Amino acid sequence: MRSFRMKYILLLFLVVLATVSYADDFKTGTWKGKILLPDTTMNVNLIVVDQRDTFVFAVMQEPTNVILEDSSFNGYKLNLKVSKERLKLRNDNIRKNELNQPKKTKLYYDVKFTGSLADNKNQLNGELTLDDIVFPVTLFRDSVPIYRPQEPKRPYPYYSEDVVCRNSKDSTILAGTLTLPQKDGKFPVVIFQTGSLPSTRDGDGNHHKKSLVVADYLTRHGIGVLRYDSRGIGKSKGNFFKSTPLDLSGDLIAWSDFLASREDIISNEIGLIGHSEGGMVSAMAASQCNKFKFIVLLASPGLKMRDVFEKQIQLRLKNEEMNQKQYDDTQQVNQKIYEMIDLNLDSKTIADSLMKYKDSFIRIYFDSIDNNPVNKFKADNFYARLIATKTCPHNLFNLIVNPADYFEKVTCPVLSIGGSLDRLVPSKENQEAIKEALIKGGNKDFQIIELEGLNHSFQECEKGTIKESLKLEQTFSPKALEIMTNWILFQTKYE
Repeated sequence: MRSFRMKYILLLFLVVLATVSYADDFKTGTWKGKILLPDTTMNVNLIVVDQRDTFVFAVMQEPTNVILEDSSFNGYKLNLKVSKERLKLRNDNIRKNELNQPKKTKLYYDVKFTGSLADNKNQLNGELTLDDIVFPVTLFRDSVPIYRPQEPKRPYPYYSEDVVCRNSKDSTILAGTLTLPQKDGKFPVVIFQTGSLPSTRDGDGNHHKKSLVVADYLTRHGIGVLRYDSRGIGKSKGNFFKSTPLDLSGDLIAWSDFLASREDIISNEIGLIGHSEGGMVSAMAASQCNKFKFIVLLASPGLKMRDVFEKQIQLRLKNEEMNQKQYDDTQQVNQKIYEMIDLNLDSKTIADSLMKYKDSFIRIYFDSIDNNPVNKFKADNFYARLIATKTCPHNLFNLIVNPADYFEKVTCPVLSIGGSLDRLVPSKENQEAIKEALIKGGNKDFQIIELEGLNHSFQECEKGTIKESLKLEQTFSPKALEIMTNWILFQTKYE
């Protein structure tokens, strides 16, 4: 049993080296604001340096210089604080060196910031606590305002209703929004499933609201859409990271039962749209339940995850996102891990062996570790944070699952769309794997499409990088929206 667990731990390190990251660091960067005092103005300057899943690392430069952390970020609420030990060390260091300080730094013994992101993701509304004094403050992203022309504005020209359902298998309560072309009538509906990190019902990420934009387009063209908050996000209960994709497939089945019970839904015309990992989750749901009329796969993985990771590393080298030495180090450590897994060594031997590679892992991601507190903090916590975040049931499941096992069991019509510039789930190889699995399972009603110039988020782009995605005004390619909509209308014979 222990050997089996160690295989899980080893597999996690494959993700360390090449993670299929569908998360979006939309809050990193500099945030600035001012606090008005009776006789002066206090500047607030907060730099969010890093965000991995629920972990956030930031440095406050004004009104005091201090390192802040949050390990509970849920997509909106931020609770940054500093440990007493770190704060004491920082204050002592300042006192020792204050003669060399270019200007005197104000010392505080309790520093924290709590805030909530506004809908536009460019504003943090919160409170700054300095010792026992609490200051309300609004921080703004230190960048140009973002324009998103496809994002719909209220009032919408269709019916919208907040809905709730319960997954009977584990009693998880789920909350979402159902949009229908109009209040009266009966309509086909698709359920939208997002990717490998929890998301709000609007699909927030990279300053975009992908799920909302897709739902708006489909609903305006006669197709109802159910989009929902992931487990543990928004108004949905449960814990996303403690749930496997199989658990999430049960959520889709629960939603389909809920929709089928409504008089305004055509019960035998309920389909699924799954983006990224959501495509695999949709295939899992369709393989267990024959009630789904169709599924649409958007940038879905079809290969085994180990193969996807290998493709990612190769693309990073090809696109100069890592140098040859980093690539060679990554491949060397990967090979060692593969060998240890295949040899099925005892737990202690494997654990001791892995510790020898700690510096190698860190070196791949940090070229140099100097005395800069930000770099030292990131390096010192890198290993531990990866273990904490990647050994959760959700991520471990993804490391051993083969999506093809579920695509082979899908009998309903399938549309699979990929983008030629997808760097996270390379389109050609994964699309081919999906095609082969469907054929092997005897499914003859499918269509595989690769669209030129689209990234993982289905934006028209030039490079396909996350940094580029942040700057793009487009949220979702109109061509992809049109293809998907026409295909769904054909499947439902609804016009």
